Amino acid sequence: MLLEIVSSALFGGVALYAHLRQSGVSNDSEKLNKIFSLTGLNVRDKDKTYTAQLVKKVNHSWGTEYRYRIPLGRSFEDYQAKLNHIQDGLNNRKTTSQFTWSDIKALDRERPLLPQIKALATKKKASKKEVELSYDGLLKVKVYNTPMPTLVSYDTPPLTRSWSVPVGQIREGNAVIQHDFEQIPHMVVGGATRYGKSNFLNQLITTLIAQQPENVRFTLIDLKGGVEFSDYRNAKQVVQYAEEPDEAEKALQAVVEEMRAKQAALKARGVKNVQEAKDPIRHFVIVDEVGELNPAEAVTKEERALKERCQTYMSQVARLGAGLGYRQILATQYPTGDVIPRQCKQNSDAKLCFRVQNATASRVVLDETGAEALPEIRGRAIYQTADKRQIVQTPFIETQAIQQIVKPHLVIKPRKEHKNAGHLQPSGTTGANSNVAGSIRFFE
Repeated sequence: MLLEIVSSALFGGVALYAHLRQSGVSNDSEKLNKIFSLTGLNVRDKDKTYTAQLVKKVNHSWGTEYRYRIPLGRSFEDYQAKLNHIQDGLNNRKTTSQFTWSDIKALDRERPLLPQIKALATKKKASKKEVELSYDGLLKVKVYNTPMPTLVSYDTPPLTRSWSVPVGQIREGNAVIQHDFEQIPHMVVGGATRYGKSNFLNQLITTLIAQQPENVRFTLIDLKGGVEFSDYRNAKQVVQYAEEPDEAEKALQAVVEEMRAKQAALKARGVKNVQEAKDPIRHFVIVDEVGELNPAEAVTKEERALKERCQTYMSQVARLGAGLGYRQILATQYPTGDVIPRQCKQNSDAKLCFRVQNATASRVVLDETGAEALPEIRGRAIYQTADKRQIVQTPFIETQAIQQIVKPHLVIKPRKEHKNAGHLQPSGTTGANSNVAGSIRFFE
């Protein structure tokens, strides 16, 4: 009986403490105002000081969102540049060890409370709040109670007829979001080396092979010496494969010729796109390290001309390919200047950017800063579409998982160069548009 009374009193006392800590002094809202002031984000005009005004505070299961009206003379980028100051300021021991009302409600009153409280206090001390900033007319500061996981394992995709692939896990509800290539056909992927760009491309290819083995086609251009896409070279879904710029030109030329042939077939039938024609084939053109096709990096006139032709072909796919069943993914680890052809970028409404070295590189991929401030965690990225921007932890796929899914689709494909096609072809094909017949045979 005495133990029950003590436990109840202890529970009530801790609950009251949590409530007071949430609504009283030294809460995150007051700390944010202090951080803004100390880091020079307030604006002085003569004898007046203008500060960020808190418009709304919204509590969520994952943490709290604060919405501010920023003072004139400040931009979102000013606050983004202070992200580390904001996050570190919210992560002192006094703050992170606070109990929240959700913590107290989660305690099991049927079990001894002291061990639970001690374990909770230890967990609080070890935890770290993470902060995300965004802007839509108001500065949004999302403060997460627990960090995003640093590793999300790749799960074998369900055998669906979808064209969606997993992009990554988000903080809200630990949900894994998907990218649907039927809705947004083209994508740009950027990020410094070893942060997860090539891993994402591998899981994308593997997922599409698993989900659409009879309908997906690939043109794979691996300009990193073939180290990333070698597992798929002999997959029956791969119709073009290249490892050098001259091979890339031939492969891209073949894609454009195939695309033009399909365009003519659709026109002859009187339909506007593959959806109207009920054509199930989707052809993915994936270029890993598109920077190797940048004409500005060419040494000779011939090399420059070759790379310019490659960029012309990629631009044609970006402009015309969506309705014809072509999807283009361009990836680079050197996002500077015009490394990504302008028309390709303008027609790619989906962008995935891992950590980059500086704000300039972030703007090349996202048109915004932010990727340079991502933590140094492999797989952490910003996924951006026309109407949304989210930080994700992309799934990590093991080489064994890739080989297990791809192995049933491997065929013997001795390759030889066909002069009339101008590109490398598997044996048994008859030219640059050999796959077109299979794609549009139902038109006949």
